[in-house]
Amino acid sequence: MDGAVRGGRRWPLWLLVTLAAALATTGCSSARHTYFRPAGEYQAAGANWVAKRVYGLPPGSREVKVQIAARGRSDENERGVTFDTLHVRLEIENGGQAAFTLDPAAVKLLDDEGSAVEGAEAYAGRNRTGTITIAAGASAVYELVLDLPADARLQDIGSLRLAWPYRYGDKTQEVTTKFIKIDQVNYYYPDYHPAYYHYDPWYGPWGRRRFGIGYYRGW
Repeated sequence: MDGAVRGGRRWPLWLLVTLAAALATTGCSSARHTYFRPAGEYQAAGANWVAKRVYGLPPGSREVKVQIAARGRSDENERGVTFDTLHVRLEIENGGQAAFTLDPAAVKLLDDEGSAVEGAEAYAGRNRTGTITIAAGASAVYELVLDLPADARLQDIGSLRLAWPYRYGDKTQEVTTKFIKIDQVNYYYPDYHPAYYHYDPWYGPWGRRRFGIGYYRGW
């Protein structure tokens, strides 16, 4: 059978599978997100990441463009224990003549109290990867996943700092990006003015189900 009948109409099997997968990954998810904006100058980054900072690296030549954004994620394990992680999106465009390299194992996350965790998991899509290398003229998007420092919780922190060393050609440098938590809103809504947002349709800022348009003057 290539589908199912609903109200006298046959629905294609592929459509039923797609709808089931969408429901499984949205409405039934127990994950909650906390959103951040980079300190200093930043830009809108779309609904899932809110705000990003754009770097031209290395500082002297600016041949590599790195866009960075972050959000926290709270999950529960099978025992009902909540654990928090920070997810960092890196969009890298190498317009230079040398390779750009970033080792996730050397990335360091620091909280407001100065506690630090070194090392991140790196993903290209859903595939975990090791050292990130972007050849000259190439571009790619990666996501770093980091555990929070010991005893740090997303609900309690005000900001986090991410130190990420990189190598371009024969030179190694380090960038530190400070991320400030946004309490008022969850998502940037790209169809409106940058000051307007819409709340995540499944979870509000404190995990409660809510809908609506929010306004935040901090942008």
